[in-house]
Amino acid sequence: MKSVVIVEDDPDIQSLIETIFSMDPRFFVAGLADSAEDALELARTTEPEIIVLDDRLAGPLTGVDAVPLFKEVAPLAKIILFTAHADLQARVVNQPDIDAFLLKTETGELLPLAQQLTNLLSLL
Repeated sequence: MKSVVIVEDDPDIQSLIETIFSMDPRFFVAGLADSAEDALELARTTEPEIIVLDDRLAGPLTGVDAVPLFKEVAPLAKIILFTAHADLQARVVNQPDIDAFLLKTETGELLPLAQQLTNLLSLL
């Protein structure tokens, strides 16, 4: 099974992401965090394959700013920047540690994207 850490400060969006991943039994949510700081400790202890990361979070550290720190504690994790802010795409397009960018308006693409990043898409 592939583990997922969800880094999102809106409880409704957290629940939505959990529901999306529950549709594929090959994934399980290893933890939820509403700040990058909490998520870093979670990623360190759970070693997730996928990190679904919002940018604007509770706490002083943004998701984008935390990306290099996530790669330090969970170097094999694929990071999906999942945000409502389209303007971030231009800023992070050349950020090699962000594996995918997805707007929250495209929630239907989240699971297939995670499947693709973890090489599960071809196994359906």
